[in-house]
Amino acid sequence: MLLLLIVLFAVASAISLTEEEEQEVKLEEMIRNAIWTPLIENTRDELSRLDKSTEQFSAHATCGFSVHADLSDYETAKQKCENSSWIGFPTPGGRKLASLHSELENKIATLMFQYAYGGEELEGTRYEGASNWAWIGLEKVKKTEARPEGAAKLVWMQEDWEWTDGTTLDHSSYGNWMTRRTSDEQIQPDMLKVEDDYQTAATIFRKVLEGDSSGVWDDKVKSALHPYICKFNVPVHYIVFPELKTWHEAKSDCERRGFYFAKIRNKAENDLLVEAVKTVYDDHRYDKKFHHENWVWIGATDLKDSGEFEFYDGEPIKFSIPWAKNQHDNKKTKEQGSQDYVAVSRWGEWDDSYGNDWNRPYACQCNPHGVAINKEMEEANAAWEIEVLRKDEVKKRLSDEKEDERRKRKQEKASKKAAKKAEKAERKQNKATKKAERKKEKAAKKKAKKDQKTAKKNAKKEQKVAKKNAKKEQKAAKKNAKKEQKAAKKN
Repeated sequence: MLLLLIVLFAVASAISLTEEEEQEVKLEEMIRNAIWTPLIENTRDELSRLDKSTEQFSAHATCGFSVHADLSDYETAKQKCENSSWIGFPTPGGRKLASLHSELENKIATLMFQYAYGGEELEGTRYEGASNWAWIGLEKVKKTEARPEGAAKLVWMQEDWEWTDGTTLDHSSYGNWMTRRTSDEQIQPDMLKVEDDYQTAATIFRKVLEGDSSGVWDDKVKSALHPYICKFNVPVHYIVFPELKTWHEAKSDCERRGFYFAKIRNKAENDLLVEAVKTVYDDHRYDKKFHHENWVWIGATDLKDSGEFEFYDGEPIKFSIPWAKNQHDNKKTKEQGSQDYVAVSRWGEWDDSYGNDWNRPYACQCNPHGVAINKEMEEANAAWEIEVLRKDEVKKRLSDEKEDERRKRKQEKASKKAAKKAEKAERKQNKATKKAERKKEKAAKKKAKKDQKTAKKNAKKEQKVAKKNAKKEQKAAKKNAKKEQKAAKKN
């Protein structure tokens, strides 16, 4: 029974260990699928694209590194990286022999190294072929002559080693020095003395050893000849070319060089483009604001839907565009058509322009996904949107005030017009009243005159009647008197 329990325990332990191993394999596969596979694809895509510009200069490059196959000693490799900012395209921030501070950067350097030599297949044995190792920018700068008593090598102290970017190794530094296959014990750098010199500079191995995801490091004497890997002090994003081209010619030329027509996705990138322009042009601007060399073509257009600007491939523009004053105006002419293509001024304003026959400088970009937004850029973007919102609010307030003022003036004008109309109506009414009064007065006068004439006529008629009656009465009186006299005589 005891023996059976022991067997069952052993089987259960074996099964548990297998499950752990399976989980570890699954985890490694997840990491590979999530990180390394896309990284490999993107790096190879960048290298292949940019070969259109760099291959004639015996170089291969991404937007942040370049690898060079011309065999050089360490100091010469350092100088070659630092002395040239042109490798088929400009690297305005300059370059240095590569400082590798993470597994990601080490993986990129390894992939580039393999790309330059067609893969991992070595030249002879590990240490025979010069192209099996490439210089990186790490060297021992302190205690280069200090030796333990009786040893033919230098003392290993990580703080004695320094990258070309000035970073000194410490306990938290990334490192990929060669270790023993059977353990994690670091065996390099051993800083052995070779002839009259010590191994005091680092190289990266082209082949990826089992269990590693990128090339391991080993130290070499500085006089050895190897390929070398440079790192751009500032990753290349926007590249401005001063040749004057139409919008469509500019887009084609970016693609011909292995780049993309420039996209600006936020205010921070807009500022980066302005900085890129400064690497080509000095601060001088042409007095005429819309002089062609004051403006740089980028890959934005409203050709699809007038007034709705987007990037050339249909990607929407999602930030508040810094249009120049009174732009975009979408002017149209019979000869040039409409202004459907975007140019950015040297100082960062946007304008819609005639892209078919206007020739201007143009901007390409290396990384199609844009730049990684750091905290400072994020704050700049947020500040820009807040400022745009503030300006819009001020503009709306001023517009509302202007509208209120216009409405007030309109009301005042209407009130004045109404008052004037009322005054005119009143004057008309007064005139009519006066006219009526005059007419009435005239009628009264006419009536009075008529009445007076009638009265006079009646008076005259009455007088005539009175005279006639008086005469009649007198005649009658006379007749009666005569009659009485005759009667008297008769009596």
